Amino acid sequence: MTERPDRRRGLRVGVLLGGILGLIALAGILFTLSRPPSPEVAAASTGAGLALLGAVIIGYVLRGLHSARYYLDRNSLIVTWWPAVHVIPLHAIQDLRPAPPGGVRGWRGVRWPGLYTGHAWAVEENRPVLFFATEDLPRQLWVITEVAIYAISPLHPQTFLEAFQERAAMGPTQLLEQTTVFPGWRQRAFWADRAAWALIGLGAFVLWGMWLWLCVRFPSLSPWVPLEGSSDALLISSLQLVRLPGLGALIWALHAVLGFLVHEGERPAAYGLWLVGLMVQGLLLGALLQILR
Repeated sequence: MTERPDRRRGLRVGVLLGGILGLIALAGILFTLSRPPSPEVAAASTGAGLALLGAVIIGYVLRGLHSARYYLDRNSLIVTWWPAVHVIPLHAIQDLRPAPPGGVRGWRGVRWPGLYTGHAWAVEENRPVLFFATEDLPRQLWVITEVAIYAISPLHPQTFLEAFQERAAMGPTQLLEQTTVFPGWRQRAFWADRAAWALIGLGAFVLWGMWLWLCVRFPSLSPWVPLEGSSDALLISSLQLVRLPGLGALIWALHAVLGFLVHEGERPAAYGLWLVGLMVQGLLLGALLQILR
């Protein structure tokens, strides 16, 4: 049998939150593009970036919620929640029962009305709990195994319990391994590579700092600024200084993507790309500070 959780409320709330964040991001981008650099533009662009990141995360979560289903047969309970498929053999299930009203700590994940996905620690059972549910804790079913607990919320929990008991009594036709299956892209070593994330994140931090510094200094600049800090130096329009963080953003994005593409087979080359991208951000920031000193 296949059961789906009631996804309607969670999807509605998620789409609403994502839409609000998307509108905030769009407003911030339009405001940034329509005005010269200033502290207000810095605030708007920062808010737009954070809102856009939040909208992407919500979209990722909604993709998982939309795919949610629980498949039960004589051999296993299969929990599908994109991008993962969790295979739980029936012989490995010690108990299937309603969740306790409390007794979890260390929650990490995403929760809103109609969505409960993440992980925590079950105090009484002394093992981790993985949540793949659309209902709050009291209305969940806990699939208890030796290594972990899977929290689910089938649309008809009593029917699901009876179906489980019936199939468990019949016995399995084959013994499966308790495992989690991910698609190929999710199995890449990049996602767990802290050094990679540090290099990419540091480059983004330097880039964003360069942009914020320009926004703070720009209102006090004259329409033309000397490149070498003297009256005899070549003068350029102050608006052209925006090209420095723009060039930095282009180089950072290019190196981030290229590094990701080669990371699986040529990790040193990926690190080299990200390190060069970081160095370029530092050079551009140094040039901007030199011009605006």
